[in-house]
Amino acid sequence: MEPRDVYNKPSLFKTVGVFLSLLVYMYLLCTVYEYTLANQATRNPSVGTNFGRSKNHHNGGENTTLIQRSSLPRYYISFSSDNNPSSKFYSVWNEETVQRNSPDKRKIVVWNSTPKWPPKNPCPGMPQCVFTKDREQVKEADAVLFRGIHGFPLVYNKTNFPKVRPRHQYWIYMPYECPHLTRDIDLASYGGVFNWTFTYRNDSDILATWGHITQTYQELSETPPDPNKDYAKQKTELVLWYVSNCYKHLSRFSYVTELKKHIKVDILGACGNESHCPKKDRQCFIEHLHQYKFYLAFENFICVEYITEKFWDNSLRNEIVPIVLGAPRDDYERFAPPKSFIHVDDFNSPKELANYLKYLDQNDDEYNQYFAWKTQPPNNLPETLDGRYCEVCKKLFKTSPTERKVYNDLDKWWRGENYEFCEPLIYDGSYKHPRNAIHFN
Repeated sequence: MEPRDVYNKPSLFKTVGVFLSLLVYMYLLCTVYEYTLANQATRNPSVGTNFGRSKNHHNGGENTTLIQRSSLPRYYISFSSDNNPSSKFYSVWNEETVQRNSPDKRKIVVWNSTPKWPPKNPCPGMPQCVFTKDREQVKEADAVLFRGIHGFPLVYNKTNFPKVRPRHQYWIYMPYECPHLTRDIDLASYGGVFNWTFTYRNDSDILATWGHITQTYQELSETPPDPNKDYAKQKTELVLWYVSNCYKHLSRFSYVTELKKHIKVDILGACGNESHCPKKDRQCFIEHLHQYKFYLAFENFICVEYITEKFWDNSLRNEIVPIVLGAPRDDYERFAPPKSFIHVDDFNSPKELANYLKYLDQNDDEYNQYFAWKTQPPNNLPETLDGRYCEVCKKLFKTSPTERKVYNDLDKWWRGENYEFCEPLIYDGSYKHPRNAIHFN
């Protein structure tokens, strides 16, 4: 036998072994893939076209599995008074009671006011609480309100603030909008400056929301809706979006660009076709909304608990189903009327959302389910809000006169310890620069 024949037999066995190993690997890979698909169908009932089967999922049923959009991280952050992770960023203690000049009244000085802010007589229901723009009255004020956005010092400088600060006086930080709009301000330099926060977020000392579920049901109680009303009747149009912030790097624009490929979306405002309604004609705007079944309540920024008038005023108040993109679904479920909205995170793609909207357009009974909440108020509605400025008054009267509080790290409280409270956003110069604008014809 030649030497080369001695080595050919083991080589043949080795080749056969590699081939068999490859077959086994491919079999295992196929098995895992099939299992994944089957398991995904179980977890995600929106897969497929049987929309009737997935009604609870799309209507906001409990314990639903969120579908993560590939372009967005998720923010599962929930605040509660019992277990508040943000409490590490402020200190609370007690001091001796300070005698007030007028114990039955409260005065709030608005330090950096504007011609339109705050509104005239911001809390008419509590005459014992006075708001003033007169800085000369700061010495006798119970609280000083600072609008922490445009015109606010980018770095703390004591010369921009009151020279006198009585022991009993509370300094209130009101950024008004979300963290992205305060990005130029070095809030780390404001550690130890403010006593209370006044924002849309649920863990603020004073809540300043754009809408509230209890207020919504109170308005409905004044004019009770017909439980048998057909909300699809006489609505001749499908999807509407009013949008005026045209900064192309916002997440909502890529989503709508894809959505428009699969369903007609009427886009009005600066980023679309100009509305036929005059700018300040609210009644014309409302009449136009009533023609549509769905409204894109897409927020400018993706931040926890950031739910604005796009949802509360433009949609719910006008009997149109809001399609929401913004805060996580959990936030909408906690704050909004039950099963009153469609969240884009319930769909694997804009195309799947479009198919679902077409399904609802052809099934009036299913569409009307999104209005059942109007005649079915929850049993555990939260405390009534009397308006954001009245909440300032109520806080001043309810707080113990011995309680003191200060924010040691306002930056991390507002933006998150790892800046996780908002989706990261690309900034490329001015929002209004033509190169950064998008326009839908």
